[in-house]
Amino acid sequence: MFWRILFDSVVRRKKRKTLAVLAVWLGISLIVGLGVLCLDTGDKMNLELRSFGANIKVRSISSSIPVTVAGYELDSFKDANVLSENDFPKLKEIFWRNNITGIVPRLWVEGTMKGTIDGKKIPVLGLWLSRKIPVGQGEECATGASHVYKHWKLEGRWPKEDEAACLAGSELAENYKIEIGDRLEISASKNSMLFTVSGIISSGGREDSAVLASLRLVQGLAGLEGKVSEADISALTTPENQLAEKYRVEPKSLTPAEYERWYCTPYPENIAREIQETIPNSTARVIRRISETQGTVLTRIQGLVFFLGLITFVSCSLSLIGILASIVSDRRSEIALFQAIGAGRAHIGALFFTEIAFLGILGGILGGLTGSWIGRQLIQAIFSSEASPHFALILLSPLLGLMVAWLGSLWPVRRALNQDTARALHES
Repeated sequence: MFWRILFDSVVRRKKRKTLAVLAVWLGISLIVGLGVLCLDTGDKMNLELRSFGANIKVRSISSSIPVTVAGYELDSFKDANVLSENDFPKLKEIFWRNNITGIVPRLWVEGTMKGTIDGKKIPVLGLWLSRKIPVGQGEECATGASHVYKHWKLEGRWPKEDEAACLAGSELAENYKIEIGDRLEISASKNSMLFTVSGIISSGGREDSAVLASLRLVQGLAGLEGKVSEADISALTTPENQLAEKYRVEPKSLTPAEYERWYCTPYPENIAREIQETIPNSTARVIRRISETQGTVLTRIQGLVFFLGLITFVSCSLSLIGILASIVSDRRSEIALFQAIGAGRAHIGALFFTEIAFLGILGGILGGLTGSWIGRQLIQAIFSSEASPHFALILLSPLLGLMVAWLGSLWPVRRALNQDTARALHES
């Protein structure tokens, strides 16, 4: 009898019940769409924030002895103070390999420039300009300065890896009237090479007073084949939270479950630690200014998206209150008749909540499908890339629809169950 009454109730008053399903549909669509945006924001924003540059610096443990050239501090380049270039492709084999998006080994040397700046001592920087690292199964990862240093201002073009060309720092070019197309002869150790200036670079750092060229060419000039003095690593990281702070202050205070969660979370310190373990004779340090900026931006954006989702959830429930109040009000006499023939509050409440649950689940299923589409469109519009599939949100959407429907029905159903039975029958 219960299911027969429920079926008859569902098929009647179709217009208002369609409005109820539509309200849930729209609300869940927005919630799921914002959910897709929130879940993808972390990785997408991290990729966008890579324009800030690398967030981990790798140097030799023993590279703390400073050497000053023309007012700029360089590293000493004894064998004990350099790293092996061949160790850096190994970073695409570690646990956090998918989080490492850019690797730029660098070698600073002291050079002498002839011609335009005859006999002047200048810093010379060799670095990976554009490299492809094999990552298994025939796939390759593109990296190098042209991929990582997108925030540098470049006038001209990046040199090719095997090209005898260089970039001149903006300060160096301004002080000594260097222009694109000039030919510079650079000497280091007992070797020299003629470079063509392919561009003028402005980084806001020590590179502005240096000449930049392919790492292989600079290694040949300095007689340091296969050696680098440092490396910049660009990695996708998770903003540090209370757990990361707790580990930093007192590592032994973490419980086994907390330690496992900390160990499996890509905090900047975690990735830096494994990089340091992979590269012999190295120390990896997080560039706090960049890492903290990324964490602050991501936290605020995700908080805003969560707040908008919460507002949508509440607004959807409030709109349902009005629709369901109208539906329940039209059935006051039916409720009174049920009460008159002995139906209890629990039975009547179960009838209404089951009917409303059906409407909420139906609206939730529709909302999950359209919300997933809305989320993909938002990701495409904001980040110009494809959204990751989030099937869990689609599966969760019927439950969200049920919660919205029940929350919106509490007050109308409670009011109907507390009505005066005799008065309701008399008015009908």
